[in-house]
Amino acid sequence: MNVKDHDGIFKTAFREPKRAASLLKLAAKKNKSLARFLQVVDLKTMRAERSETNRHGLKGSADLAFSLKIKNSNNKAKLFVGLVLEHKSYPDNEVVSQLEHYFYELFRLSRPDCPMVAVIVYNGEIKWNPLKAKLYAKYPEYFHDIGYPFKIEMINVGKEVGDIDFSKLNPYVALTLVAMKYVFNAEKYKPLMDKAMAHFLDPKNKIDDSFIEEVLLYLGEESSSEYREAIMDRPEIMAERKRNGFVSVADVLRAEGFAEAKHSAVIKALKRGKLTVEEIAEDNDLSLDEVLKIQKELS
Repeated sequence: MNVKDHDGIFKTAFREPKRAASLLKLAAKKNKSLARFLQVVDLKTMRAERSETNRHGLKGSADLAFSLKIKNSNNKAKLFVGLVLEHKSYPDNEVVSQLEHYFYELFRLSRPDCPMVAVIVYNGEIKWNPLKAKLYAKYPEYFHDIGYPFKIEMINVGKEVGDIDFSKLNPYVALTLVAMKYVFNAEKYKPLMDKAMAHFLDPKNKIDDSFIEEVLLYLGEESSSEYREAIMDRPEIMAERKRNGFVSVADVLRAEGFAEAKHSAVIKALKRGKLTVEEIAEDNDLSLDEVLKIQKELS
């Protein structure tokens, strides 16, 4: 998997409000501004909201959107706050424009008096902090203190994974955060990955078996054979596989590797030019159309 689906694994891991809340509480240990936010809202009231926008033919989708109540608000007041979690795996200076769109489409139109807090969750390789940029930096200083109509917080995954207490943190959250850094630097985060995997595979934790499959597929080549085999060694997963025709990550990776090997063999044969496309197709157990498609890619 050369192209990583960073957003996909992020959405899978944190779409459940309890997991998203667990992430916020972990980050708030170091982020004082985020901690102040958690002091005034009731995380137990967090619920998922629609994240898709489609207005005037312009489609878009926030990564995750929630709403939650203010602490101690009575039933008459019904004070809600909108919360958007937007994931980035690379520096994106357009992120604030994205958030402005989500604020307007997801909350302002339907709940005019509902404030929004946007949390940017970043796991990229290089340092990046969009909050340091002034809104109108090219304008005279008079305009620099103009703010956004919503609050923005930043969670840098690299700062959070070092302090993970696996015994106290939701296993889905722990494994996802470590994987999101491990995928960029396997050597550095190998010890944490070992702990995260062991915690996740602990029988005492009630987990969704398919999630480990998704994480390992996300890691792709960076995941060592010991992680791939760990899932296969669990008898309950093997039993589930037999009952429902469940395909393990090892099978998927093996199939992907076999397909890549075939593709590579065809390319080499075409470049050598000693065989006809018909012969290449027969040698690699492929259809003529499949070989011709690869040939077209090379031209």
